[in-house]
Amino acid sequence: MKAPSLNKLIAFLLLAAALPILAADRPAPYGTNTIYLPGFRTYVASGYAPSESNIALVRALSAKAVGLRLLAFDTSKNNAALLMCRMSYPVYGPGKTPFATLLEAAANLELAGSGLSVPEAARVQATLDEFDFSSVGGGQWTLRATLRSPGMDPLTVQHLHTYPVSAGAVAGCTDVTNAMVPAIESFLRALYADARFVELVQSTP
Repeated sequence: MKAPSLNKLIAFLLLAAALPILAADRPAPYGTNTIYLPGFRTYVASGYAPSESNIALVRALSAKAVGLRLLAFDTSKNNAALLMCRMSYPVYGPGKTPFATLLEAAANLELAGSGLSVPEAARVQATLDEFDFSSVGGGQWTLRATLRSPGMDPLTVQHLHTYPVSAGAVAGCTDVTNAMVPAIESFLRALYADARFVELVQSTP
């Protein structure tokens, strides 16, 4: 067997070195052609800390309800743990927690922080219908969830969170990741502010 020529070896090494650049600047289409380079670069969002302004908004609901039930998201549906940024780089939530689980924990932390939650009451069922972002042009996170309570019409809330995003892949995916937690916070604020939220989650004696 002939040994590979020096030119071929140099060409192979140049191609291997260029793969990260190709992945960042010339992303492949979605689907089976998506380039994923595990171990090259991943993005993990910072932890979610309960928002004092959100807690204050929930606490103000005491005028309409003496107690609020916690939420239970259906984690058998749409509970992905990562999204691909620029079709190449994985973006995770805090601690790589799946997104429906993450949203449930964030909401329940704030409901509990309000002092109005009733932990022993049956939880309000919820589904995470959409959890996605755009990093092309203007940055945007889109969150949509539905709450259901027996005998009542479901409540669906969708919220768009915009943020500035950089053109380059590395900086752009950093912007996406940094905007995830603020997007969750602003989505929950929109949820609590919906007039029907207290109607669905109030705990009756």
